[in-house]
Amino acid sequence: MIKLTKLHILTICMTILILISSLIISYKYVQQNSKLTLAQTFKNLNLISHNKQKISDLNLQGYPILLFFGFTHCPEVCPTTLGNLQNILENINKSDQVVKIVFVTLDPDRDNSINLKHYISGFGENVVGITGKIDQISKLAKRWNVYWEKIETGKNNYNINHTATVFMIDKNGDFSGTIAWGENQSSVKLKLQKLIHN
Repeated sequence: MIKLTKLHILTICMTILILISSLIISYKYVQQNSKLTLAQTFKNLNLISHNKQKISDLNLQGYPILLFFGFTHCPEVCPTTLGNLQNILENINKSDQVVKIVFVTLDPDRDNSINLKHYISGFGENVVGITGKIDQISKLAKRWNVYWEKIETGKNNYNINHTATVFMIDKNGDFSGTIAWGENQSSVKLKLQKLIHN
């Protein structure tokens, strides 16, 4: 029989405690986010679209929405994500149900409404760009638990590391799940089909 020292027992107990704590925190996070609505997270924010409309004036009600945070100078993740979403939607959306993609910039210093409009024009008319002052964008990103940080890459140049999750919002404006960066295409198709037809 293996003899357990007090240190081993303490280590096992601490590991179990950490696991239980993690499960509780995860459960609370999912519960909290399942109550998120787009209207709630846009409330009291002074942000504008790529067409210089206030977000309060945007017609987003009644549409399934894919919410994504990024920036126009993003070398890979943002253009790949937007392109993939559009391609999949074109292939599965036989009912021509409009699905809006809301692209929120994390780089308002470079992504004003003009630059944003030019960038998203390559992805389709259903894409809405959002920009504004950094404090307002920070509040919105925090409401969706989006992480980002500016990384200097040279003189007067920088990149932004950021959460690459796509947040799915149903026709009622309620949070209904996520799509992860690099997620299997079949899985993404199933999720989008469910979002469109529910």
